[in-house]
Amino acid sequence: MNREAITHICEKDVLETAANLFDTSKAALGKFDDYEGCANLVYHYENEGQPRILRLSYRPDRSVELIQAEQHFVEYLAEGGMRVSRPVPSVNGNLLEVIPAAGLDFIAVSFVKGRGMRVPDNGYRYREGVSINEYFQNWGQALGQMHRLAKTYQPLSESIKRPEWHRWEYYRGFPYGERLPLIHKKYDQLIAELHTLPQDVDSYGLIHNDLNDGNFTVDYDNGDITIFDFDDSCYFWFMHELACAWEGGIGRAMFRPLAERQDFMAHYMEHILTGYTRENTLSEAWLARLPLFLRLVQMQELLHYAQYLDEPDDEIQAGLRYKIHCIENDIPYLGFFDPVFSPERPFEL
Repeated sequence: MNREAITHICEKDVLETAANLFDTSKAALGKFDDYEGCANLVYHYENEGQPRILRLSYRPDRSVELIQAEQHFVEYLAEGGMRVSRPVPSVNGNLLEVIPAAGLDFIAVSFVKGRGMRVPDNGYRYREGVSINEYFQNWGQALGQMHRLAKTYQPLSESIKRPEWHRWEYYRGFPYGERLPLIHKKYDQLIAELHTLPQDVDSYGLIHNDLNDGNFTVDYDNGDITIFDFDDSCYFWFMHELACAWEGGIGRAMFRPLAERQDFMAHYMEHILTGYTRENTLSEAWLARLPLFLRLVQMQELLHYAQYLDEPDDEIQAGLRYKIHCIENDIPYLGFFDPVFSPERPFEL
């Protein structure tokens, strides 16, 4: 069933019940626009002046137990002093409610919305009169705090527990091997290399796994960051999230010449790590694995966009050609420091 049909079922048969369960009304809900890769239906509302989020999950990979485990982790982080969007109970006192409709189970949860707004929603402008370096350092510090707390986190039970990384679909096999045989080979080599890495408490634990600047808000009064959207959280290497943060800096330098791109990214990551080390440390050996985890980031992106291999969309096809070329030719740093990257037409060949 496609997303449009599921949205229709939800808004016809589920949404009013879900709204009432979380002490609001269907008319008071505003729907967030769908975005690429969105796995849920998400709405916003207010309760006694407090902005909140209503999220409805319907996919089989978002089970009751996994969502309970997600909420438990979020509560643990909040109790440890992190600013996260905490779950709020329904009128029944439950942190989630299951609403069946049309053969599907819609799982309704609600969270307090983080203060402020996402920086992308403000045209990537930061606080007036404040250095953008504060933003980079606060991003790194939030990562470091989460990883520090993850070292002592214990799940509710073995059945209510977030998954290990290799159970996510992106890591269970390459489904486009016949069309992209060399990529398939590179994928298998990358996954095999990941399986050889140590999983000690100082380098491996439960992480957000999707912490980009679209998944936290910034309080523009003081710069505080509040993280949300933990429904991809899994047990993984902390270094992966630093690689994702590295990718998050590309947009601020992508139209600059090569030397300026390199200088900016070095400066950017210096501030990310300055913030990170206020809360946690990773050894130099782990930091040196940044290129490895950037290969993984690039492979994840290709796996997502490969579903559009036959789409007659010039922009998508150009991006796919770029990713395929970089992976097949072992070009590091997402091609960002290679002549294949053109500031005039980024991510195209």
